[in-house]
Amino acid sequence: MIGRVTSQQIYQSSQQRISTAKVRLSQLQDESSSGSRITKPSDDPTAAAAALQVRAQQRATAQYGTNIADGLGWLATVDASLTSSENALRQAVDLTVQGANGATLSPASREALATQLDGLKADLLGQANTKYLGRTVFAGNSDSGAAFDGTTYAYSGASGSTVDRRVSATETVPVSADGAAAYGTGSSSVFATIDSISAALRSGDQAAVTNGLTALQTATTRLSAEHAVVGAHYARLQQAKTENGNTSTALETQRSGIEDADAAQVLIDLKSQELTYQTALAVTAQSLQQTLMNYLR
Repeated sequence: MIGRVTSQQIYQSSQQRISTAKVRLSQLQDESSSGSRITKPSDDPTAAAAALQVRAQQRATAQYGTNIADGLGWLATVDASLTSSENALRQAVDLTVQGANGATLSPASREALATQLDGLKADLLGQANTKYLGRTVFAGNSDSGAAFDGTTYAYSGASGSTVDRRVSATETVPVSADGAAAYGTGSSSVFATIDSISAALRSGDQAAVTNGLTALQTATTRLSAEHAVVGAHYARLQQAKTENGNTSTALETQRSGIEDADAAQVLIDLKSQELTYQTALAVTAQSLQQTLMNYLR
């Protein structure tokens, strides 16, 4: 037996179809205007959860990128200071070699050499106390204002400690340098060595000048060794920067694939849905013509 279909049933069914078409049209319009296919979690709960996870990874990657940039700034400052220090030490060695031939030098010449050495020592001390963003780069994780005292050459940093920057979830890279390892400390520092050579030149003590030359050459080797360590850390940060950029690009591609709407497909779907909606309206209007009886009920 076929049931009787009433006008009310037809009306309700038509209204439901129109409402469904209108909701879908509204969704497509939102996607078209926002460029995103997920405007709220209920649109696609699974995709929304995946998108949240990817965005969390993006935030972490962005922070690692900031850490890397800061670390490169630290190490660039350290590298420049060590380069200048090595140049100063090479000049000091050359001057000391000249002073070692003191038998042919006049007192005025020895004084001139000693004065130049004093100037180089002051330059070295300035480099050893170099700062980056208010932090002394050769003092380790110490917050002291200077790594070396200008009179006794005592090291005020935390020897053996480092300032680190996290470059990934599993890796940190040191961005400071050990001033004690690079320049020595106190009476065994390169500064004290130069002072002793200057004093020996002024007094004419050739044996002390020769001994000072050996100590200065040892200090040069020590400084170069620390520079090599810093260079290795700088190279690692440069590599981490490249890896971080690649990760950032991959995550953005992943996020886009989850969240972003396909503009061409959305436009096609939108035009199709507009036609569907307009057709539903037209068909409903045609099939549910109002009569006088509708108003008399």
